[in-house]
Amino acid sequence: MRELHGWTPKTITLGPDGQLLSVSATQSRFTPREVALLLASRRAEHAPRGSHGFLLSEATDPANKDAFSVPLPLTDFAEKALVRERKKYRDRWGDDALEATLWRVEKR
Repeated sequence: MRELHGWTPKTITLGPDGQLLSVSATQSRFTPREVALLLASRRAEHAPRGSHGFLLSEATDPANKDAFSVPLPLTDFAEKALVRERKKYRDRWGDDALEATLWRVEKR
C-alpha cells in the first residue's frame, strides 16, 4: 500500500565501523497515472448496481428513461437441471436433508 503513495525501498550500506557508505533507492513501481487508474477501477467496482447489472446512477438517471430495452430471456439449462434435482432430493429426503449440502452441475 505504501508503494501506491510513492514509497520506494531503500538500501543502506554501512562500513565495518558503522560509517554510512551508500544509499540507493529503487524507482517507484507505479506511476501517478497507474495509481489513478487503480483507484478509479476500485471506485467503479464498488459502485452500487441493480440486479440487471447497470450502475444505479445510470439506471435511475432521468436522461436514460427510454434508453433501455429488454430482449427475450435466456434459459439457464444448468440452473434448471440443478433446481430439478434439488426438488427431487427434497421430495425424497425432506427439507432437512438439504441443509449444508453442496451441489455442482456437470456437463455430459
